[in-house]
Amino acid sequence: MRAGLIDVLPWLKSIRPALTVVDPLAVAIAALLLASDAASPLAVAGAALAAAVVCRGSDLHRSRLVLSVVEELPRLALAAGVAALTLGALTSGVAITMVAAFGGTTLVLMVLLRASVYAVVHHQRRSGRSAHPVIIVGAGAVGQRLTNTFLHRTELGLRPVGIIDTSADLSSRDLPVPLLGEADRLEQAMEALGVGDVIFAFPEPPDDTMIDVVRRCVQADHQVFVVPRFFEMMGLDHHRRTEVVGDVAVMRLRRWGLRPHAMLAKRALDVVLSGIALVLLSPVLLACALAVRLETGPGVIFKQTRIGLAGRPFTLFKFRSLKPLDTTESATQWSIDHDARLGPVGRLLRRTSLDELPQLVNVLRGDMSLVGPRPERPFFVREFSKATVRYDERHRVQTGLTGWAQVHDLRGDTSIDARVRFDNYYIENWSLWTDLKIMCRTVLAIVRHQPDPRAPMLRRPEEPATPPPASPADAAAPVMPHVLHVSMPTTEGVANVLMGYVRDQVARGWTVTVACPSTGWLAEAVRASGAQVVRWEATRSPGPSVVREIRRLRRVVNDTRPDVVHLHSAKAGLVGRLLLRGVVPTIYQPHAWSFQAVSGPMRRATTAWERFAQRWTTELVCVSRSERAVAESVGISTATTISPNGVDLERFTPAARTERRHARRRLGLADVPTVVCVGRLAEQKGQQDLLDAWPGVRDRVPDAHLVLVGDGPDRSVLEARTAGRGDVDLVGVRSDVDTWLAAADVIAAPSHWEGMAVAPLEAMASGRSVVATAVEGMAESMPRGGGLIVEIGDVDSLAAGIADRLLDPALADREGAIAQEHVAAHHDVNSSARDVARLTLRQYHRGRGTADVLMALEPMALTTPRRRRRGPTAAPVPAGREH
Repeated sequence: MRAGLIDVLPWLKSIRPALTVVDPLAVAIAALLLASDAASPLAVAGAALAAAVVCRGSDLHRSRLVLSVVEELPRLALAAGVAALTLGALTSGVAITMVAAFGGTTLVLMVLLRASVYAVVHHQRRSGRSAHPVIIVGAGAVGQRLTNTFLHRTELGLRPVGIIDTSADLSSRDLPVPLLGEADRLEQAMEALGVGDVIFAFPEPPDDTMIDVVRRCVQADHQVFVVPRFFEMMGLDHHRRTEVVGDVAVMRLRRWGLRPHAMLAKRALDVVLSGIALVLLSPVLLACALAVRLETGPGVIFKQTRIGLAGRPFTLFKFRSLKPLDTTESATQWSIDHDARLGPVGRLLRRTSLDELPQLVNVLRGDMSLVGPRPERPFFVREFSKATVRYDERHRVQTGLTGWAQVHDLRGDTSIDARVRFDNYYIENWSLWTDLKIMCRTVLAIVRHQPDPRAPMLRRPEEPATPPPASPADAAAPVMPHVLHVSMPTTEGVANVLMGYVRDQVARGWTVTVACPSTGWLAEAVRASGAQVVRWEATRSPGPSVVREIRRLRRVVNDTRPDVVHLHSAKAGLVGRLLLRGVVPTIYQPHAWSFQAVSGPMRRATTAWERFAQRWTTELVCVSRSERAVAESVGISTATTISPNGVDLERFTPAARTERRHARRRLGLADVPTVVCVGRLAEQKGQQDLLDAWPGVRDRVPDAHLVLVGDGPDRSVLEARTAGRGDVDLVGVRSDVDTWLAAADVIAAPSHWEGMAVAPLEAMASGRSVVATAVEGMAESMPRGGGLIVEIGDVDSLAAGIADRLLDPALADREGAIAQEHVAAHHDVNSSARDVARLTLRQYHRGRGTADVLMALEPMALTTPRRRRRGPTAAPVPAGREH
């Protein structure tokens, strides 16, 4: 079937051609009215072109739902002004008054002509000739508001024909348009009703489920609108693809209909640039080939089967950097930068990425593009597709020589999950400009000095030049890495989480050393677990002491010679990464980002440091998805493992209401409604907000009692505020936190920032209702119906939430039961420790050059960490900690 012009350029049937014409037409008419004698045709043409360019750059030619000249007036004024200045610059002897009159006339004509076009389009939409049927996904308040707006304002051009939603109690009688079923019926309904437009307005299924539906609609070239989060905050200064319909902002996703034409331009760019690069780099290619021939012998070019567009295999070319033992190793073993078989030439080629240059031939042949997701071997594609969500979606576009993931340091032995997320982000947001940016960043990364990762900076154990052959017994022996944990907090939540890792790794038979200050309970707990303790004195805040702390940690590292170093919290992350600089595999776990605790210049400085130090972070451990999102929002994109914090489910168990009374009796508390807050007494934990909210609680529950468990720098301030009051107790650091949780009716967690707080998890494991603030990780750790989340600093809502649960014990008990079930299923301390053990083992192999990325997909053996003994000789139980 022969394609017409309207098929090749589908935007011709939109409003865009008319809007493209009216702006230069307004300039031409203004010139005829005012400057016909003074201005030359060239000057008028230049002014018309300038106006068209400004309007195009200001996004005034795009088809929109809301057509309003009033909203466009500032941008039209800018276009008219630029046109007038251009005319004045190209015309000799023209008076300034004439230029001003020309600009004013042009603006008036632009407004009149656009208003005429909009009037015609509005008439066409109201009559139905230019209206499009649309389906709304989401029957909530926002979805119904949008539906009613489109039904009453037909000039918007969308005619709702139905709503999709999963709520079981909905019926068409409750909705302004028919209910078409659940989300899985959307595409069927669109085909049956001939609908090409769809709006996603906060549907009931979670985003992880709906993203596949949205993506399929976009790929089918439907016009897709989505209601963004916090749409109420998006006014007239919104993103160019966002419009305000009534009082709801909707964002128009880019259609795929024009992508085939843009892909032709991408292919042309690939051919031109790869051809030029092959010619200009031919001396470099020849030098690399000669060096490889001298080091590895015959077979300069390494050929390997890779998977490209739509899952089709092709042969990829590289310079050989080492010779694999056999074809099986080549097809199924992960390439490691520390492989002992790498010679100086191979190491240089890999470090500078010069071994990838022969792939320019692949680009010229059409097997690859210059920019796209990196191609992988069939074996790994099969394995990663089984274990990684949306891995196959990388093959929607041509694979590339470089890509969005690679310029964010996600190459080699890095997180597959992170690479998939970055690759799919690139695909969804692709443009030619994005490709050019990635190519420029790739060139900068190659020419930038990259130190040899094997260069020694610390004293390392001497290794023989040729390792002795391994015996069968050695091959069967379990791997026993030496792990060094470095932590500054010794009495708080960080130390509690660390101890979970230590007990698990000791139970696996690993050698575990913990470097920490001598104060607090951490050192004694480490010794009781069977691990080693090394004294490393450090302060919480950065300052001149950092130099001394680096020297101390250098001695620790040189004495212990660890295989992997795990840095806990900001101070250990600062000192450890300044010292190690990637020489030893380095895991960094911030336990809440330091830049969230400060503001102004200090916040900018700490953020810049974290962005810089990620180059020395082998792997980042975040305790929640939101903590990782915060990192990515400031440019931290290193390989990341998400390991939610866990709770000792044997220690923290639900307590019946009768046991609650016994617990209060043991603690010397009166049998009255009791609220407990566990955590370090510091600004981060928000106890000041809780005291501000407490009068509101007492107004509704006069006999309520508040207990603050913990210690910290704000203790004196809190004691001064509660002096002489009998309704608030500060009990300091306690080793029986489980008993205090058992004695409480409600747990308060008014933190200002967190990664994923441990105290609320322990409270939920104890079957207690929690009233917490909307910090990072809270929404992930608290199930729906398992408590209440209020905004940070909202003391009125905090007080109301606590009082509601004190007055309605049945509500608190229901929430506690839901929370306890959720924590038992998702936050077992052993599961968290197992995640960290897996990534530690992978980094151990990476450092030795024996890593196989598939080991991350294999299950970790369960362990039974030694439990703390009860009684006089028991190791101290973590308490009063910074959760």
